Amino acid sequence: MDLLLLDPTLPEPLYIQLYQQFRRQIEQGSLTAGEKLPSIRSLARQLTISKITVEKAYLQLMSEGYIENGNRSRYTVSPFEPSVAPVAKNPLPAARIVNPPPAPPIRYDFASGEMDGNGFNFPLWKRYINKVFARPDQLTGYGHYQGELELRQELARYLQSSRGVTAHPEQIVIGAGVQNLLHMLCSLLKPEHTSIAFEEPGFKNGRRIFADNSFTIIPVGMNADGLNMQELQTSQTRLVYLSPSHQFPTGYIMPIGQRHRLLAWAKTAQGTIIEDDYDSEFRYFGRPIPALQGLDRDGSVIYVGSLSKLIPPSIRISYMVLPPRLLYLYQKNSALYNQSASTLEQLALAAFMADGHFERQIRRLRKLYQEKSLLFYETIQRCLGDRATINMTDSGLHTILNLQTTLSTGELVTRARQQGCRVVPIEEYYWENPPGKLPQIILYFSKIPRQEIQPAIELLRSAWFDKVLDIPPHIQ
Repeated sequence: MDLLLLDPTLPEPLYIQLYQQFRRQIEQGSLTAGEKLPSIRSLARQLTISKITVEKAYLQLMSEGYIENGNRSRYTVSPFEPSVAPVAKNPLPAARIVNPPPAPPIRYDFASGEMDGNGFNFPLWKRYINKVFARPDQLTGYGHYQGELELRQELARYLQSSRGVTAHPEQIVIGAGVQNLLHMLCSLLKPEHTSIAFEEPGFKNGRRIFADNSFTIIPVGMNADGLNMQELQTSQTRLVYLSPSHQFPTGYIMPIGQRHRLLAWAKTAQGTIIEDDYDSEFRYFGRPIPALQGLDRDGSVIYVGSLSKLIPPSIRISYMVLPPRLLYLYQKNSALYNQSASTLEQLALAAFMADGHFERQIRRLRKLYQEKSLLFYETIQRCLGDRATINMTDSGLHTILNLQTTLSTGELVTRARQQGCRVVPIEEYYWENPPGKLPQIILYFSKIPRQEIQPAIELLRSAWFDKVLDIPPHIQ
């Protein structure tokens, strides 16, 4: 087995990097059929990563047929015909390897919904971390598989008061990110479901996780009421994933009548709804939209939420609220689920919330992002004029730009990247072919400093409208 090198600074998660390196070695013949892979525990220790990271990489390889589970839970390489000749033991000297020049550094990241660096009180957070360190007895174990009780109690209070969610601490499951929780949900739902409907366009990472877990993905279109109920009913699926309070990426808010129709469908079809409460805290005008879960009286809704837009995403704390029937199944199989979120950060966050700092943090961010969103819209209109229209909403951290141009979305992305701006087209969030119309680009404003919004938009205007650029092949 060749050396494995993981880089935590790359955008790809560590388990994806590990999976890709093993897959490459198997395809190139460096790892041969029947060869044993290191145990999960030993490889995690060797690479100084968590066991769940190794486990997820192995499960991905196994789901694609690259490895199989052998004796004593050791994974071995499946019989496989290498697609290329095995890698030479003495590779070419570095001087003979020609690498393309690096792409320009990213100056403005419009493709990231990460928080503004000025939106969090890091010295205050450090004090709460230190308080937990003062009690080392709390940190010497693995923690509760469902998450620390103190944090689940605080989350239950917060969700009830701010989102109208009906949740007891015993129903809440904490994890290190929404994607981690979705992998868990796949194992809970698979005995009962083989397909799942997703909004089109919608959450691409969520679709990929369910597809990787052998679910059939059924894209369901959007209309003025949000999810197209007729398409959902004719799809024959009994499982749907949606974000009714602030649909991503369109920003639609599902009306109350449609919410009741959706719950009626779930009751009649004995279906299950996964409600992703994406960006729900950032509604700048009017009252917050209550969660769909709070209207549910039949235990049909799984409520999923993340704190990655409210506190630094590096803290990695997300949660889900399970209805009673799934909670029983989860707790019955609790030995299968290790807690992936840091006990240290869970306890610090629980105290942070109990002292009222979390709600102050939300108010602080809401004010900051409201001001930035207004400035962002005004700057786009001033700089781009009638060459662009904006899907304006009163919530969220991004907008959709509809561009009047003959350039393709690929050319728009490439030209922006050449100027040091990273953008993402809306077509990336379609499971099937997007509708043929003018290019649409998603622009996040949350990470762009307020004083940099105008120069950032002017740079996009220059890239897209001021001149024709020669595009180096390595950036395309």
